[in-house]
Amino acid sequence: MRDQTHTVLVTAMVCAAWWLLLRIARKPRSLDFALLGLVCGLGMLAKYSFAMVAVAMLVAALSVRTTRSALLSRGWWWAPFIGLLVVLPHAVWLFSHLHEATAETIGKMNIQPEVGRAQGFLSLIDGVAASLLLWVLIALWAFRAHWWRTPVAPASPAIHQMLLRFLMLVMLTLAGMVLFAGVTSFKGRWILPLLCVAPLVAFAARPQLQQDPRAGRYSVAIFGMAVILLVAAGVRPWFSGLRGEVDELNHPAVELAQELRTAGYDGLGTIVASDHMLAGMLRVRFPQALVDACMSAKNSVPQCVADHAERSRQAGKGLLLVSRADRIAPDWWEQALSRVAPQPVRSIDLPFHMVREGTPAAHYGYVWYTPK
Repeated sequence: MRDQTHTVLVTAMVCAAWWLLLRIARKPRSLDFALLGLVCGLGMLAKYSFAMVAVAMLVAALSVRTTRSALLSRGWWWAPFIGLLVVLPHAVWLFSHLHEATAETIGKMNIQPEVGRAQGFLSLIDGVAASLLLWVLIALWAFRAHWWRTPVAPASPAIHQMLLRFLMLVMLTLAGMVLFAGVTSFKGRWILPLLCVAPLVAFAARPQLQQDPRAGRYSVAIFGMAVILLVAAGVRPWFSGLRGEVDELNHPAVELAQELRTAGYDGLGTIVASDHMLAGMLRVRFPQALVDACMSAKNSVPQCVADHAERSRQAGKGLLLVSRADRIAPDWWEQALSRVAPQPVRSIDLPFHMVREGTPAAHYGYVWYTPK
């Protein structure tokens, strides 16, 4: 994985939540209620958008008599109890850090009521297409006109009704965000966890496709796409290097960590990076260190660095400021050093991995404040 691991995690938790809810609808058990609470709690910790999924699932399940009876059966209280236990520590922190936790996401949503609703709906359509279009094309190629043949009644009409109502609630909520909140930007990866159940809904409406002679083509196509995407992710650094456009995966993370240790960094001092990707890279190399990114778009760089410097001083630890030349604001070092003891910025130059000959080396700047 290069980035967006929280999206992968929340999507996995959504799938797990649906699996458990369908088990409960079939045969309620206290263990499944407890597991559902655990999965929902982990989903909330992965990404706050899971709340929309959980609420829509709950409302959809309660709106259908059969699933409502199952969801309110003996042992139901385990789900909210376990879920609250998992979320509670983070919720306590969130209560006093709400702006820090939500500012970046709200900024990415590009809330501009004055721009108009057309841009918001176009972005929403684009996000939905990014999530579902590839699957739709594969499903149509595999089954073709069999989608339109007279359908067999769903094996469980109540569950199919619940799934349809869930999708309706999600789409209405997204449309409401455009109409009433002025949201004008939706990304496919935001929509994916909300709509990953759509293929299940489609096949629940056409259960005869499970025995269709063309079902094997669909399975092969899905497996093939998974392999293609995994291979594409694996060759990305070579492909970027051949194009001369270095990617995060081309950075010599291991060598950089070794050079920083040689320069005196003890592996325990706080690390403040100029961008979150470099911070994540060093977090993996120095698992015992507190690592953060002080970026102008996220917070005040001088205040962010000064706060880390003070906390490091009180803890008796050092402070490492570090940047990379291919992703740094022009005045980052000026801001970063404006409220701490001035020191000269030292340099480390290392060759990128998997790049063509003649590609300029990776350039890193750093300042190491030793523990006092």
